[in-house]
Amino acid sequence: MAKVIGNILTSNLSGTIGNLNFYNREGTPVVRRARTKGKPKFTAEQVTLQNRFERASSFATEAVADPDLKFYYKSLATGAQNARNMALKDAMSAPQISEIDFESYNGHPGEKITIRARNFFRVYQVYVKIFNEDGTLIEEGYATEDRIPAVWIYQATKELDTRQAKVEITAENIPGNETSVAKLIKVR
Repeated sequence: MAKVIGNILTSNLSGTIGNLNFYNREGTPVVRRARTKGKPKFTAEQVTLQNRFERASSFATEAVADPDLKFYYKSLATGAQNARNMALKDAMSAPQISEIDFESYNGHPGEKITIRARNFFRVYQVYVKIFNEDGTLIEEGYATEDRIPAVWIYQATKELDTRQAKVEITAENIPGNETSVAKLIKVR
């Protein structure tokens, strides 16, 4: 995209001439290559991204219609950003599970699994499932957020009947984007 500066011939020009498109962007004359006629062909990756953006845009519209969510996202906005920008950014991102600590978990009730989960804004909830060696679900439930930011604690409620287990952890942000991690662990 080229900006036209100080040219009296193009300063008030808008429209398409040949393969050049002239328009004003915030009071500045701009020239770009004109779009080709006909329906553009998008790759599968582009279509996936367009669908993801459409869902994120729908969430952002709903978020600013909810007074509490609008207040939350507006509190995060800086500069020229607004609540809708922040909601859109949140909806385009997914939480990250960066660390899982099984040191305090040996398959007994009351023992804890510590999870470090982050999102650009906030992780809404963390859900834990524990399976025994043959894939039978032993227990499941929500982790609770610790006083330390981005740290979640899951406290086991049932005895693990095997020495090896699969633990599946899912972190979710406010727009509903999820990230799941599954780990095989050995307990003493």
